[in-house]
Amino acid sequence: MGRNGYFQLQMKDNGTFVKLFPPTDGGEPIRIDELRQYLALKNYVPDPVALNKVLTELSEPAEFKLDNNKAFAEMEMFNLQIAENKMSATARFYPPSNAGASLRKEDIINDLKHKGIKFGIDEKEIERFLSEKHYCADYILAKGKAPVQGQDASIEYFFNTNPNTKPALNEDGTVDFFNLEVISKCEAGQKLATLHSEVPGEAGFNVLGERIAPKDVIKMRLRYGRNITLSEDGLTIFSNVNGHVSLTDDLVTVTDVYEVTDVDTTTGNIEYNGNVQVLGNVKAGFAVQVTGNVEVRGVVEGALIQADGDIIIMRGMNGMGRGKLIAGGNIVSKFIENSDVKAGGYVHAEAIMHSTIDAKGDVEVSGKKGFITGGAVHSMGTVSARVIGSTMGAKTEIEVGVDPTIKARINHLMQSTAENRKQLQQIEPVLVTFTQKLKKGDTLTMEQQMYFNQLRTAYQKLKPQQTEEEAELERLTESMNEMTTDAIVKVQEFAYTGTTIKISDVSLNLSSNTQHCRFVKEGADIRIKPL
Repeated sequence: MGRNGYFQLQMKDNGTFVKLFPPTDGGEPIRIDELRQYLALKNYVPDPVALNKVLTELSEPAEFKLDNNKAFAEMEMFNLQIAENKMSATARFYPPSNAGASLRKEDIINDLKHKGIKFGIDEKEIERFLSEKHYCADYILAKGKAPVQGQDASIEYFFNTNPNTKPALNEDGTVDFFNLEVISKCEAGQKLATLHSEVPGEAGFNVLGERIAPKDVIKMRLRYGRNITLSEDGLTIFSNVNGHVSLTDDLVTVTDVYEVTDVDTTTGNIEYNGNVQVLGNVKAGFAVQVTGNVEVRGVVEGALIQADGDIIIMRGMNGMGRGKLIAGGNIVSKFIENSDVKAGGYVHAEAIMHSTIDAKGDVEVSGKKGFITGGAVHSMGTVSARVIGSTMGAKTEIEVGVDPTIKARINHLMQSTAENRKQLQQIEPVLVTFTQKLKKGDTLTMEQQMYFNQLRTAYQKLKPQQTEEEAELERLTESMNEMTTDAIVKVQEFAYTGTTIKISDVSLNLSSNTQHCRFVKEGADIRIKPL
């Protein structure tokens, strides 16, 4: 193994010299800066040009005179460099002068401690130096201990946490509304979830003895509702009943599925804390309101179905102008006709006719029919259909890129503020007249005083309401105007005249039939582009 070049002070009767040793077997040459720093430490300032010339030409040991006087002997020493991250301390040793004393193992250890090294001193590395005595070479004499990172807690679920309610397209072009995996069924005693507890980390230390804390680990706990049992060790949950299991905001719930044949005069309206499955039809005038999902195997007439979860109607809905579907999640129906529909998720159907659809997710109309005719469809996302409008020019409105709930609120506020403004304009001049009379000392009749009090009470109620609603209207309008959207309208076959396309704040009335296209917003215009 090669040795680095190094230097050694020589104390002689005719002066003080530094002896320069060239490297051997591929070692590093003497570093001029290192040599000068060492000599400066010993109070020697040699001519840099002359010293550099000797080093440049050094091929065998040579001496360079530092002083005419003989100095005292110098002990073996080392320079210590602590890494920037304080995780290691590296020493470079320098030989003693002739007749100088050498370092012992305990001397090195004591010196390290004196220089602040409190952790990770490597005695074997010290012994290696003492055995081989390589000077001007790096020896890592202390190493820190990196912290051992812990492991975050996790929960393993043994049921489908993301059920798929989108119907599949059959080979013949029809949509399969019968095989929907909307309900994650479970049985009594079934394991639902297991908590894998967090594993705390282990602290580390740098060479200065400073503690390095591991990263905090994420702790978790099993969150569950009724019909569920927790194991004795607190790590696993089981279902107590046969039913439907779901995961909402990390909360596992099991609900019994309530089954009825038809919703009609034999059942009356249904309100249920869970999921409802209707094996037949929901008749006109009845209501089904649940905290879970609703699945109807037959048809829905002019009825109300309201669910915090999803609504699935396998044979479709004819609302007769009064039927309503309101879902916190998605709505899937074979067809939707003459109905008012609101979905917190997407809407999927084979046909939508003369209905009002408000969806926060996409609206997809596919299958053999795949048409949207008449009415209005509003979506925050994308509206996709085979056909939009009709050859008869049925008035059809498609709007995307706007939150239907915000738009409805804006419309309500515009109407409310307009009515309040009208009332205030009627009240204010009368109040001013009565107030001026009272200031002049005029006496009001009893009827006038009662009228004045009524107007003042109404004004005190309307004025702050008007101010609050105007501020909310301004805020919502600004947020709507600032919305940027990638929402589009897709037409696989035809979009007919009589159709209005709205994207965000831009509107386009179709003056001619278009086909195989998509409508996108570019700047202040709606462009028609090929699919």
